[in-house]
Amino acid sequence: MNWMKMVRKALGLLVLAVLFSVQARAQASGLVDEWSMGKIYLANGDSLNGKITYHRTEDLIKVVKEDGSVVAYAPVAVRGFEAVDKDGRFRRVFVTHKWNFGNDYSDFLAPAFFEQIAIGKYGLLRRETTVRKDISRDPYYRNMGGYYPAGGYPPGGVPYYVDARQDIFFLLLPNGKVKELRNVKKDLEAIFGKKNGQMKSYIKQNKLKYTSLPDLVKIVNYFGTIS
Repeated sequence: MNWMKMVRKALGLLVLAVLFSVQARAQASGLVDEWSMGKIYLANGDSLNGKITYHRTEDLIKVVKEDGSVVAYAPVAVRGFEAVDKDGRFRRVFVTHKWNFGNDYSDFLAPAFFEQIAIGKYGLLRRETTVRKDISRDPYYRNMGGYYPAGGYPPGGVPYYVDARQDIFFLLLPNGKVKELRNVKKDLEAIFGKKNGQMKSYIKQNKLKYTSLPDLVKIVNYFGTIS
């Protein structure tokens, strides 16, 4: 029995060691996505194909061209880009829109990349960022090997943090402006205005949730059709 506890404890420590290593690499490189195939549409009307690397933290994309050379572009030079997985089955579309970068008290707008989730009278856009999450009280990790008391912290009595991805959603308004949805449900209901009652009935009848991305797409699309 003691031997089994030692094995479980060792496995638990190994999992945390791997997570710590992944966290350290993420902090060193920022939030980065890579696709083996993609196409960039430049603001000057040109386009180019190649492997795309998207540095989300810096809002910068790099492309490896067919001749092996690498070029980097900021949003100001790009209308949008498409990223495709290695099997060619999934395509993600990113577009450039001007945004106040969360500063609602400023009129200054600058180009930024957004992933295009839904298109219509109202569009649904997304950006991704990282947040530090304390997993020391997460039941999955807390019980991994049972090496510290349920409800307590790991050895040392300190929280254990990892970097986790977090979605930030935006609504593209008919006038072309981008509205950040800090509280998706609350902010959308404010935008629904006089259509709020009709929207609530639609959401209830179809058992939709604001926390589900497919459901959120349906909510935004439906609002566009009745506006």
